[in-house]
Amino acid sequence: MVSTQFSHTTSERRASTTIVGSLTRSGLFVPQDFVPQNRQDIDHVLQESEDEDGEEEASNLERQPLLGLPIIQRTTSSRIKSRRGSLNILHDEASLLQANKIPIRRYSSAANADNTTANLNHRASIASITSHAAALLSHSGAIDDDEAEAIEETWNDALKHGKIGTTPSFEFKALTFSSIPLLLTFLLQSSLGVCSVFAVGHISPEALAGITLGTMSANITGIAVIAGLASALDTFLPQAYGAGKYKLVGLIFQRCAALIFVIMFFVCLSWWLFAETVLLKLLPDPESAHMAAMYLKVCTFGIPGYILFETGKRFLQAQSIFDASTYILFVCAPINAITNYTFVWYLDFGFIGAPIAVAFTYTLMALGLFLFTITTKHETNPMKCWNGFNPKKAFSNWGELIKLSIPNLVMIMSEFLSFEILTLMSSYLGTNALAAQSVIATMGSLTYQIPYGVSIAASTRIANFLGAQLPNAAKVSAQMVFVITLFVALFNSSVLYFGRYQIASEFTNDSRIVEIVAHTMPIVALMQVFDSLNATSAGCLRGQGLQKIGGIVNLFSYYLVGIPIGFYLAFYFPDAEHAWGLVGLWTGVTIALLIVGAVQCFYVITADYDKLVSDAIRRSEAQQNH
Repeated sequence: MVSTQFSHTTSERRASTTIVGSLTRSGLFVPQDFVPQNRQDIDHVLQESEDEDGEEEASNLERQPLLGLPIIQRTTSSRIKSRRGSLNILHDEASLLQANKIPIRRYSSAANADNTTANLNHRASIASITSHAAALLSHSGAIDDDEAEAIEETWNDALKHGKIGTTPSFEFKALTFSSIPLLLTFLLQSSLGVCSVFAVGHISPEALAGITLGTMSANITGIAVIAGLASALDTFLPQAYGAGKYKLVGLIFQRCAALIFVIMFFVCLSWWLFAETVLLKLLPDPESAHMAAMYLKVCTFGIPGYILFETGKRFLQAQSIFDASTYILFVCAPINAITNYTFVWYLDFGFIGAPIAVAFTYTLMALGLFLFTITTKHETNPMKCWNGFNPKKAFSNWGELIKLSIPNLVMIMSEFLSFEILTLMSSYLGTNALAAQSVIATMGSLTYQIPYGVSIAASTRIANFLGAQLPNAAKVSAQMVFVITLFVALFNSSVLYFGRYQIASEFTNDSRIVEIVAHTMPIVALMQVFDSLNATSAGCLRGQGLQKIGGIVNLFSYYLVGIPIGFYLAFYFPDAEHAWGLVGLWTGVTIALLIVGAVQCFYVITADYDKLVSDAIRRSEAQQNH
């Protein structure tokens, strides 16, 4: 029988679409949605690893864990599934029950209430549970197993009798409140890159251009490579953990981390030996190229930390611990801002202080995740998946892992390149134009976080409604997403248009750069309308299970429409001497986003929600059969 409870949380959705540490707007493409996953290959890798682990099990038992720490056993009740312990899911179910004026009760208790005293006790129990559910909605407090079962029994009965519905006003409120914490998280994530740009912007145009080129190079050859290879863990680890093969989770984590370390060793070596030579040939401004090469060299010291953070967070996510990276960001983001200011200005390191701060922050993030893993009081004990570091196993049997990682890497690289190509093209417009591009791209990334937060909330809510077989509720929720999008787009556009001079002045004192930013910002402000539609409609499509549509139209629009048009307008329209420059580049992006937003909105609005429910049931049954 297919479950009709809500099953998705915003933490899970956020975790599957975000890449920490880059200003590149992540989330358009999730590799697992587009890259065919051959189940036989995956099972073969898991079985091969399990067989290998079994051969040395005796020696594993004798070997002490690397940490030398005792594994504290934590147990959870078997009376409810782990997802029932999710306050986010229970919050959504209880809030809809409350909105539909349905009291939360225990039906199994009602069946046994045979006398007046029992009935009175049962009514008191209903009142108590309903009261506690109200407290849950207000304070997100902890609830026990009986109360969780009461909410789900009431939810199931209400669904069975068609009592669950929703209204536009309720969905507007629910989506808005769900988006706020996501927005804060994404802003913290973006701040890691923004702080570096902000810190060096007042040094010189060359420094601002250099930080942009350095970040671009690090994103394409470093961050994207790490994230792409680590995304293979999103496939392997949940399956190993779900099968109860806990030692395999730790082993595959080690193996993937070791693989990335080896690959990135050669990448970092190339940064030290060849980066400046290559950048000097690619870029027209020697000073900016030199600064970008310096940025890459210093960033190498933070790469080990970033590798451990990206692989480590997936190690935890496979065990349904999704908020660890958020906790780390809440601590590390403010420290990153402080260290940027301290190194660049207070200690007078200048430009080189920014990459030092980046490397320090990446290392701190890895350390924070490590401390979280060994000290967390989460109901799931992540240390049960760790059986000590085994170099022999970690540095062997990489073949299948590489084979299944490469398609994921290609998908993530395609997303990074779609935005970084703009930076590369703007470098040929001059140092001032490149510096202005840095300011504009940074602000575009920041404003994108607002509709992106809405998109994650929308994806979660629509998917839950479809899984609970509530097509009308899913449709109402999707409609309200577009209403919220209108407000978000107007807000973003207004901030960028009316504050364009002030924004530019906050990043740089150079009047020439300020003028270029102010001249380009109106088209970027217009772009916000389509960019907001792109983000939120993509979230709706993910919730509907139609995410492939969004991925295909994004790739088509950026690479075959937006970038070619932007290049032509920037360098050759109306002629080479009077070309549009940065305005032309961003006009091309705006046209691409117009196409993306229009196509995605069309599919969301015209979707057959009854059919989507049937598709959701079929996917759920297929997962259960496996």
